[in-house]
Amino acid sequence: MNEHLSAQTIESYADGELAAERVPDTEDHLRECVACAGKLVAQLQLKRSIREAAWTIPSHPFRPRRRVWPAVAAVAAAAALVIVIAFPRRSTELADLHTTILASANPVDVISTDRHTVKPWFEGKLPFSFPIPELGATPFRLAGGRVVYVHEQPVAYLMVTKGAHKISLFVGRDVAAPRIDVFESVSWSKGGLRYVAIGDVAHADLEALRAAF
Repeated sequence: MNEHLSAQTIESYADGELAAERVPDTEDHLRECVACAGKLVAQLQLKRSIREAAWTIPSHPFRPRRRVWPAVAAVAAAAALVIVIAFPRRSTELADLHTTILASANPVDVISTDRHTVKPWFEGKLPFSFPIPELGATPFRLAGGRVVYVHEQPVAYLMVTKGAHKISLFVGRDVAAPRIDVFESVSWSKGGLRYVAIGDVAHADLEALRAAF
C-alpha cells in the first residue's frame, strides 16, 4: 500500500466498521505511514471530543428540550479537543491510553494469540500476576500485551479483539474506569486487582468479556 489511505477508510477503521479482509493491509499501512497514523489519531480524538460536547440545552417552560445547534456543537467539540490535549484529566487517562495505543505503530510488545505465551511475558515486569483465560470458546481473541504506566504504577495491558473491533483491557492495583462517556467500559475486581475493559463496542460485548475472565 504505497498511496495514503482515504478519509473514508480511516473513518471506517476508527469506527471498527472496516471490512475484516481489509484490516490487515490497513494496519500494515498505518505502521509504516506517519501521515495516515496521524490522521487516525486526529479522527479518534475528534470522535471523543464530539461525544463529550454532546450536551443538551436546559428545558424551558415555553419550548421543548432540544439539541444544541450543529454549529455550536462543532465549536464546542473543537474547544473540548484543545482542553483535553492541554489539560488531561485523571478520569480520561485510560481512555487516552486506549486511543493512543490503538493508533500506535506497535500497539503491543508481545504479539500472540496464545495465553501461554503472553502470560509468561509479563513475569518480572509487574509486581503482581494475573490469569488469562482461554478465549477459544468465546467470540474474543487475544492479540498481545504490553506494560503501561497509570499514576506512575505499572499496569498490564491486553489487546483483545472481537471481529474487527479492538478492546483494551487494563489490569492493575490502581486503575479505574473513565468517568466520562467516551467509550464503553466495564470494570471489576478479582484477586486484589482491578480490571478495566474499554472499547468502541456494545456494552454487552464488554460484559461478555468480563464473564470470560
